[in-house]
Amino acid sequence: MTFPDLTTSLQAAIKHADENGIEIPYQMRVKAVWLGAIKAAGNLAEINKQYHDATTQALLDYFEGSGPITAPRNAFKRAMVEGLGAAFDLGWADGGGDGVPSGDALDWFNARIEAEFGFIDMLFQEAKELRKEEDFDYFAWATQRADGYTRTTREVYNVGKLRASKDVMVTFLGDDGAESCPECQQLKGQRHRVSWFVRRNFVPPHGTGLSCHRGRYCRHFLQNDKGEQVTV
Repeated sequence: MTFPDLTTSLQAAIKHADENGIEIPYQMRVKAVWLGAIKAAGNLAEINKQYHDATTQALLDYFEGSGPITAPRNAFKRAMVEGLGAAFDLGWADGGGDGVPSGDALDWFNARIEAEFGFIDMLFQEAKELRKEEDFDYFAWATQRADGYTRTTREVYNVGKLRASKDVMVTFLGDDGAESCPECQQLKGQRHRVSWFVRRNFVPPHGTGLSCHRGRYCRHFLQNDKGEQVTV
Protein backbone atom coordinates (compact mmCIF):
# COMPACT_ATOMS: atom_id res chain seq x y z
CA MET A 1 0.00 0.00 0.00
CA THR A 2 1.41 3.39 -0.90
CA PHE A 3 1.59 6.26 1.59
CA PRO A 4 -1.27 8.21 -0.08
CA ASP A 5 -3.45 5.06 0.03
CA LEU A 6 -2.79 4.69 3.75
CA THR A 7 -3.77 8.29 4.36
CA THR A 8 -6.97 7.89 2.33
CA SER A 9 -7.86 4.68 4.16
CA LEU A 10 -7.41 6.36 7.53
CA GLN A 11 -9.61 9.26 6.47
CA ALA A 12 -12.36 6.89 5.38
CA ALA A 13 -12.14 4.73 8.51
CA ILE A 14 -12.31 7.68 10.88
CA LYS A 15 -15.17 9.30 8.94
CA HIS A 16 -17.15 6.04 9.06
CA ALA A 17 -16.51 5.61 12.79
CA ASP A 18 -17.57 9.17 13.62
CA GLU A 19 -20.73 9.00 11.51
CA ASN A 20 -21.79 5.73 13.13
CA GLY A 21 -20.80 6.43 16.73
CA ILE A 22 -18.04 3.81 16.69
CA GLU A 23 -15.12 4.32 19.03
CA ILE A 24 -11.69 3.62 17.59
CA PRO A 25 -8.31 3.45 19.34
CA TYR A 26 -6.93 6.90 20.03
CA GLN A 27 -3.60 5.77 18.55
CA MET A 28 -5.31 5.63 15.15
CA ARG A 29 -6.41 9.25 15.46
CA VAL A 30 -2.94 10.33 16.54
CA LYS A 31 -1.39 8.49 13.60
CA ALA A 32 -3.95 10.17 11.33
CA VAL A 33 -2.87 13.59 12.55
CA TRP A 34 0.81 12.79 11.97
CA LEU A 35 0.17 11.36 8.50
CA GLY A 36 -2.03 14.28 7.50
CA ALA A 37 -5.21 12.20 7.24
CA ILE A 38 -6.76 14.64 9.71
CA LYS A 39 -5.98 18.16 8.58
CA ALA A 40 -4.09 19.88 11.39
CA ALA A 41 -3.84 23.64 11.75
CA GLY A 42 -0.54 25.25 10.90
CA ASN A 43 -0.08 27.20 14.13
CA LEU A 44 -0.84 26.84 17.81
CA ALA A 45 -3.43 29.63 17.87
CA GLU A 46 -5.55 27.88 15.26
CA ILE A 47 -5.14 24.51 16.96
CA ASN A 48 -6.38 26.13 20.18
CA LYS A 49 -9.37 27.66 18.42
CA GLN A 50 -10.41 24.38 16.83
CA TYR A 51 -9.94 22.48 20.10
CA HIS A 52 -11.83 25.08 22.15
CA ASP A 53 -14.74 25.18 19.71
CA ALA A 54 -15.03 21.39 19.56
CA THR A 55 -14.88 20.82 23.32
CA THR A 56 -17.33 23.63 24.04
CA GLN A 57 -19.75 22.18 21.52
CA ALA A 58 -19.45 18.68 22.99
CA LEU A 59 -20.40 20.00 26.43
CA LEU A 60 -23.25 22.14 25.08
CA ASP A 61 -24.61 19.17 23.14
CA TYR A 62 -24.82 17.23 26.38
CA PHE A 63 -26.50 19.97 28.40
CA GLU A 64 -28.93 20.88 25.65
CA GLY A 65 -29.87 17.28 24.93
CA SER A 66 -31.57 14.59 26.94
CA GLY A 67 -29.48 11.58 26.05
CA PRO A 68 -26.63 9.85 27.89
CA ILE A 69 -23.14 11.24 28.18
CA THR A 70 -21.63 8.69 25.78
CA ALA A 71 -21.75 10.54 22.44
CA PRO A 72 -20.77 14.03 23.75
CA ARG A 73 -18.02 12.55 25.91
CA ASN A 74 -16.61 10.62 22.96
CA ALA A 75 -16.76 13.75 20.80
CA PHE A 76 -14.79 15.60 23.50
CA LYS A 77 -12.20 12.83 23.60
CA ARG A 78 -11.85 12.84 19.82
CA ALA A 79 -11.28 16.59 19.87
CA MET A 80 -8.70 16.16 22.63
CA VAL A 81 -6.71 13.49 20.78
CA GLU A 82 -6.71 15.50 17.56
CA GLY A 83 -5.95 18.81 19.30
CA LEU A 84 -3.11 17.53 21.44
CA GLY A 85 -1.81 15.36 18.61
CA ALA A 86 -1.64 18.41 16.36
CA ALA A 87 0.05 20.48 19.10
CA PHE A 88 2.66 17.79 19.78
CA ASP A 89 3.31 17.28 16.08
CA LEU A 90 3.73 21.03 15.56
CA GLY A 91 6.14 21.25 18.48
CA TRP A 92 8.08 18.25 17.21
CA ALA A 93 8.45 19.86 13.80
CA ASP A 94 9.36 23.27 15.24
CA GLY A 95 12.03 21.59 17.36
CA GLY A 96 13.63 20.06 14.30
CA GLY A 97 12.17 16.59 14.70
CA ASP A 98 12.27 14.41 11.61
CA GLY A 99 9.21 12.33 10.68
CA VAL A 100 6.69 10.85 13.10
CA PRO A 101 7.70 11.00 16.80
CA SER A 102 8.73 7.66 18.27
CA GLY A 103 10.41 6.08 21.28
CA ASP A 104 10.38 8.07 24.51
CA ALA A 105 8.57 10.99 22.86
CA LEU A 106 5.69 8.77 21.80
CA ASP A 107 5.58 7.05 25.20
CA TRP A 108 5.26 10.44 26.92
CA PHE A 109 2.52 11.56 24.57
CA ASN A 110 0.52 8.33 24.96
CA ALA A 111 0.71 8.62 28.75
CA ARG A 112 -0.49 12.23 28.54
CA ILE A 113 -3.45 11.20 26.40
CA GLU A 114 -4.37 8.43 28.86
CA ALA A 115 -4.32 10.96 31.70
CA GLU A 116 -6.60 13.32 29.75
CA PHE A 117 -9.05 10.47 29.16
CA GLY A 118 -9.39 10.08 32.92
CA PHE A 119 -9.92 13.80 33.41
CA ILE A 120 -12.61 13.89 30.71
CA ASP A 121 -14.45 10.95 32.29
CA MET A 122 -14.56 12.86 35.59
CA LEU A 123 -15.62 16.03 33.79
CA PHE A 124 -18.68 14.37 32.27
CA GLN A 125 -19.63 12.74 35.55
CA GLU A 126 -19.68 16.25 37.03
CA ALA A 127 -21.71 17.47 34.05
CA LYS A 128 -24.19 14.63 34.62
CA GLU A 129 -24.90 15.90 38.12
CA LEU A 130 -25.00 19.55 37.08
CA ARG A 131 -27.57 18.87 34.35
CA LYS A 132 -30.03 17.95 37.09
CA GLU A 133 -29.89 21.46 38.54
CA GLU A 134 -32.51 23.98 37.47
CA ASP A 135 -31.34 27.33 36.08
CA PHE A 136 -27.71 26.16 36.04
CA ASP A 137 -25.54 28.40 33.83
CA TYR A 138 -24.18 25.54 31.78
CA PHE A 139 -22.88 27.81 29.01
CA ALA A 140 -20.49 29.66 31.34
CA TRP A 141 -19.42 26.38 32.94
CA ALA A 142 -18.79 24.72 29.56
CA THR A 143 -16.78 27.70 28.32
CA GLN A 144 -14.61 27.76 31.43
CA ARG A 145 -13.89 24.05 31.17
CA ALA A 146 -13.01 24.37 27.49
CA ASP A 147 -10.65 27.22 28.41
CA GLY A 148 -8.85 24.96 30.87
CA TYR A 149 -8.51 22.01 28.51
CA THR A 150 -7.32 24.23 25.68
CA ARG A 151 -4.42 25.52 27.78
CA THR A 152 -3.06 21.96 27.74
CA THR A 153 -2.01 22.37 24.11
CA ARG A 154 0.68 24.81 25.21
CA GLU A 155 2.26 22.21 27.51
CA VAL A 156 2.09 19.49 24.86
CA TYR A 157 3.55 21.76 22.18
CA ASN A 158 6.46 22.69 24.46
CA VAL A 159 7.26 19.08 25.34
CA GLY A 160 7.07 18.02 21.70
CA LYS A 161 9.44 20.80 20.70
CA LEU A 162 11.89 20.08 23.50
CA ARG A 163 11.95 16.34 22.94
CA ALA A 164 12.90 16.98 19.32
CA SER A 165 15.83 19.18 20.40
CA LYS A 166 16.90 17.43 23.60
CA ASP A 167 20.64 18.17 23.29
CA VAL A 168 20.27 21.95 22.93
CA MET A 169 21.52 24.05 25.87
CA VAL A 170 18.85 26.33 27.39
CA THR A 171 18.51 28.64 30.39
CA PHE A 172 15.52 29.01 32.72
CA LEU A 173 14.50 32.69 32.60
CA GLY A 174 11.52 35.04 32.94
CA ASP A 175 9.68 37.23 35.44
CA ASP A 176 7.96 35.80 38.48
CA GLY A 177 4.55 37.18 37.51
CA ALA A 178 1.54 36.99 39.80
CA GLU A 179 2.38 33.42 40.80
CA SER A 180 5.67 31.64 41.28
CA CYS A 181 6.90 28.66 43.27
CA PRO A 182 10.02 27.38 45.06
CA GLU A 183 11.11 25.36 42.04
CA CYS A 184 10.89 28.34 39.68
CA GLN A 185 12.84 30.47 42.14
CA GLN A 186 15.56 27.82 42.40
CA LEU A 187 15.74 27.23 38.64
CA LYS A 188 16.00 30.85 37.53
CA GLY A 189 19.29 31.36 35.73
CA GLN A 190 20.18 27.66 35.55
CA ARG A 191 21.52 26.41 32.22
CA HIS A 192 21.21 22.77 31.20
CA ARG A 193 20.47 20.62 28.20
CA VAL A 194 16.80 20.49 27.19
CA SER A 195 16.70 16.82 28.21
CA TRP A 196 17.61 17.80 31.80
CA PHE A 197 14.51 19.98 32.12
CA VAL A 198 12.24 17.48 30.36
CA ARG A 199 13.39 14.54 32.47
CA ARG A 200 12.53 16.42 35.67
CA ASN A 201 9.26 17.91 34.33
CA PHE A 202 10.71 21.40 34.81
CA VAL A 203 9.33 22.77 31.54
CA PRO A 204 7.68 26.16 32.22
CA PRO A 205 4.95 27.21 32.51
CA HIS A 206 3.11 23.88 32.94
CA GLY A 207 5.76 21.33 33.90
CA THR A 208 4.35 19.00 36.55
CA GLY A 209 7.59 19.24 38.50
CA LEU A 210 6.80 22.91 39.18
CA SER A 211 4.46 23.57 42.09
CA CYS A 212 2.79 26.37 40.11
CA HIS A 213 2.16 24.22 37.03
CA ARG A 214 -1.62 24.46 37.25
CA GLY A 215 -1.62 28.24 37.46
CA ARG A 216 -2.13 30.61 34.57
CA TYR A 217 0.32 33.25 35.70
CA CYS A 218 3.76 31.70 35.41
CA ARG A 219 5.93 33.89 33.18
CA HIS A 220 9.04 31.71 33.05
CA PHE A 221 10.43 30.17 29.88
CA LEU A 222 13.47 28.39 28.45
CA GLN A 223 15.85 30.33 26.20
CA ASN A 224 18.62 28.94 24.01
CA ASP A 225 22.14 30.35 23.71
CA LYS A 226 21.10 32.38 20.65
CA GLY A 227 18.72 34.38 22.82
CA GLU A 228 15.64 32.70 21.33
CA GLN A 229 12.73 31.77 23.56
CA VAL A 230 12.19 28.02 23.15
CA THR A 231 8.99 27.48 25.15
CA VAL A 232 5.75 29.42 24.74
